[in-house]
Amino acid sequence: MSAKNKLLILGMSCLISAPLFSQNVYLELNLNNQSVHERIRSPRSKSQLELFRVIDRASKDKRIGGIILNMSGFSAGQEFLWELRSALQEFKSHNKKICAFISAANLDLYCLASVADKIVMDEQGVLNMTGYVWGRGYVQHSLEKLGIGIRELRYLEFKSASEMFTRDSISDADRIQYGEWLDDIYMVTKETITKARSLSSEEFDDLINKDFLYSPKSAHNKGLVDRLGREEAIIETLKEIEGADVKYFVHYGDNRSSLVDSKTHYGPAKAGGLFSTPPVIAVVYANGQTDMEQGMAARNLAKIIRKISERRRVKAIVVRIDSPGGSAEAADYIAEAIKFAQKKIPVVVSMGSVAASGGYWAAIYANQIIASPYTLTGSIGVIGSWIYDNGLNTKLGFTVDVMQRGEHADLGSGFILPRRDLNQIEEERYKEYLMDMYGDFTAKVATGRKMDIDQVESVAQGRVFSGLGALNAGLIDSIGGLADAVSIAKKLAEIPENKKVAYNEFPKPTFWDKLILRMPMTSVNVNNNFSAASGLLLDLFLPAQVTEDILYRILHNGQVMPILPVDFTAR
Repeated sequence: MSAKNKLLILGMSCLISAPLFSQNVYLELNLNNQSVHERIRSPRSKSQLELFRVIDRASKDKRIGGIILNMSGFSAGQEFLWELRSALQEFKSHNKKICAFISAANLDLYCLASVADKIVMDEQGVLNMTGYVWGRGYVQHSLEKLGIGIRELRYLEFKSASEMFTRDSISDADRIQYGEWLDDIYMVTKETITKARSLSSEEFDDLINKDFLYSPKSAHNKGLVDRLGREEAIIETLKEIEGADVKYFVHYGDNRSSLVDSKTHYGPAKAGGLFSTPPVIAVVYANGQTDMEQGMAARNLAKIIRKISERRRVKAIVVRIDSPGGSAEAADYIAEAIKFAQKKIPVVVSMGSVAASGGYWAAIYANQIIASPYTLTGSIGVIGSWIYDNGLNTKLGFTVDVMQRGEHADLGSGFILPRRDLNQIEEERYKEYLMDMYGDFTAKVATGRKMDIDQVESVAQGRVFSGLGALNAGLIDSIGGLADAVSIAKKLAEIPENKKVAYNEFPKPTFWDKLILRMPMTSVNVNNNFSAASGLLLDLFLPAQVTEDILYRILHNGQVMPILPVDFTAR
């Protein structure tokens, strides 16, 4: 036998023995540090789409027998955990298995882990199942002590975005709307876990309301996990699942923290080939406040949506919205861009953790809108606030004196803040302005969602909904995640199920995007009247989200906006 033939046989033997040429290979999805890497890499959620594509490829790959779900060091929002669980549930429907590994987990992470056939817990881990809480911080009395006055320009029952400044406790309206949201998401989690772990409703309630905090030993005794340990426990559990040793592994994610030390990377399916040009689905990320230049940067993002809708190879657009609102102008820029695009190709909106107020406004003209059960959405309404000097300058020893021409010329004059409150005439003008914008908002929703204006009004007034509530209210079309939105977009574009598709994601991250994401939020977005030093002081005493919200309100003082308040998490 020639040397050439010997080398060929040796090469073929190596290929055949490699993981990707073997049967019953297990794919480790290593989610460790996924959320941290996501924040540093770019302002869009590329790895989320890529992760769903990897799971989809593995579900159809006959060589892949199962998944090891490595959740150590992982955290993510409720809606993404739900989307990931849905994708893994679909993977299991192809007669494949899952083994999950948890270390420090809360109720949401455990809900994700419950998709697995077996759960392994680190022998020094902890499981915290305290349920869900919703709340808000109130700074009314703090503002009074500082000498800062605020007038709430609110004329809609459920639009509570300024309550943190004007109240010291939860309002009746918020108890109703956020209570219903809490009920919905708690129900989804409860039903998911009880079904997956064969628990009764009473057993679940006891797990939450009595013990709630579990050591590895107590979690195992309660039947919440199936085995304790680390790498060796994973291997033994796989042997139990398969009835034989699992010898071959591939991985997606950071292999340095791999549980099985795989060196073979497993990525999403490739689109097209050397001589083919597959159709393209564009995925556009609209994240952050609806602002023209900051947040989702609506001016530029609207241009991107319009341009890609005219590209020949782009057959559909998926817009992923994660926004609490902000500027009505910015929200309308995105809405009109989607309206322009959907006349040419299908546009599907996928809602993330929150797509409400201006975030919902941006979505209204899509062919279809989908959201997770955990998504906070709706809040069709607008609100304003007027922040003014109510003794602050006196405390600081400042005085202000002005001359004016025009009855209302001094309205914005002052040092740090406007020096006076609105008078009755001025407030009436603001009310008229606000109600005009509200009427415009509801009319656009009626047009985009093909609803009667009375139908819109019945679910408007600033009321928020869970994804389930929004579906019942007719504000969205279905429950689903980003992967579902992509699948719907393919169907609307009449792309055959077995046709390979390329995915282009927008906006493309720049060097400055990555740099800004590393900066504290309060080191930007300040003006001459409210210095960066003030922002730094706020950072020392208030949570970053509250600080950002206060600075945003001061920068947009007196503006009427479709915006949500800053709330405590529902975890």
